[in-house]
Amino acid sequence: MKARDPRRVLHNNTSQKNDTPNSDQAKSNGITLPAFQDSKDNLINREQLAEQLQTTVLPSQPVSLSSIAGQSTMSASKVDPVSNSQLAASSLIAPQETLVSVNRADPRVAAGQNDSNDAAPATTLGTRPPANQWGDLDDLLNGYDDQQKALIQKERARRIMEQHTMFSSRKLCLVLDLDHTLLNSAKFIEVDPIHEEILRKKEEQDRERSERHLFRFHHMQMWTKLRPGIWNFLEKASKLYELHLYTMGNKLYATEMAKVLDPSGTLFAGRVISRGGDGISRGGDGDTFDSDDRVPKSKDLDGVLGMESAVVIIDDSVRVWPHNKNNMIVVERYTYFPCSRRQFGLPGPSLLEIDRDERPEDGTLASSLAVIGRIHQNFFSHPNLNDADVRSILSSEQRRILAGCRIVFSRIFPVGEANPHLHPLWQTAEQFGAVCTNQIDDQVTHVVANSLGTDKVNWALQTGRFVVHPGWVEASALLYRRANEHDFAVK
Repeated sequence: MKARDPRRVLHNNTSQKNDTPNSDQAKSNGITLPAFQDSKDNLINREQLAEQLQTTVLPSQPVSLSSIAGQSTMSASKVDPVSNSQLAASSLIAPQETLVSVNRADPRVAAGQNDSNDAAPATTLGTRPPANQWGDLDDLLNGYDDQQKALIQKERARRIMEQHTMFSSRKLCLVLDLDHTLLNSAKFIEVDPIHEEILRKKEEQDRERSERHLFRFHHMQMWTKLRPGIWNFLEKASKLYELHLYTMGNKLYATEMAKVLDPSGTLFAGRVISRGGDGISRGGDGDTFDSDDRVPKSKDLDGVLGMESAVVIIDDSVRVWPHNKNNMIVVERYTYFPCSRRQFGLPGPSLLEIDRDERPEDGTLASSLAVIGRIHQNFFSHPNLNDADVRSILSSEQRRILAGCRIVFSRIFPVGEANPHLHPLWQTAEQFGAVCTNQIDDQVTHVVANSLGTDKVNWALQTGRFVVHPGWVEASALLYRRANEHDFAVK
């Protein structure tokens, strides 16, 4: 295994002192959501880091893991299998125009924590320089020789200056996964003739629009469909965050997709990270097929500005970010093409096959934009930016989604299951603010079940409680708002 990001040696994480549980997240009927865990940033492998520092001063290359989405539990009888985004399209939180900040220096940001010789903004009169966010490195540097210590200190100073630059512009860092998050791609040979003809007609119509969503790349023999709402998302997110584009595809694929999303080069400004090898890989995934019995490549924050406390990640896969789950907003996988659904073993038709798509006004990207807007607002409302951490803010955002819900599960777990609290659906519900219990009582608000006829379901119907499919929990977590129970009612 390759060395962990050196920021884990340097950064004294204070955000993870919250009451977030330490647990690994497994798959929940195919849709897995991030289970928060205590930060391990200060736990390092000194031998691995020493070996890395002898060769480079940059953070590490990625370690390994896999993707989230298999089959969704939403494929219940009367639940539309297409998209949680479609089904949970209740009123969205107001647009975040008011959160778009003026590009000005934040007087709370000072140079007190920068130990380098580089110049930094002066402290505002009457304010105290913030505490050293990196903490005392003496204990962490024990066991390293002088050359290694110098490299660590140099990396430390560089990260601090990057952080200063972002904070002075009132910006955080946003890492955007490309494939199945912002768009979906398919090779020509993977599209059957009937759908090929449909795509040709759609692409001709799409050319006349000012903001295109469907592209045909002859030189790569590939179709690419952008996720609805992407143009509004990128425009508004770029005013709050420094955007990074991240793909497991090869460099050619990454470059072409960056040109599509950012023709002027102003949004990403060269901040495009590709992890793939040579050749054209399907949808940017290459040979990183996400199945249970394989360990795909993983991602890390190498090359991303600043420190982890100021980085938000949006991705459809939590498993490829083994060291940064607490930074993640997990979104529903976007599978427009039939071959993509087959690739991940997803049941039901694709969006292309049923000629439907997510709604841009309240779909996945609109929901994500609302969340990152609130994170930005809360972060820069903190009295000391060096104590603020997007991970604790994101955790608070999650806990409010299902706050006030008390959930009982009926025949969701195997009979005689000794540890139902370890089931991913139980963990997801609690991560997003619900209280889960094994027994019905007067405080129970929801019974989660796949079918009618159980004692718990009968009790819920007789007492006026909600009886919902497991997809209700998943949709609420993916869209960061409590999904409409009627859309997931067991009938």
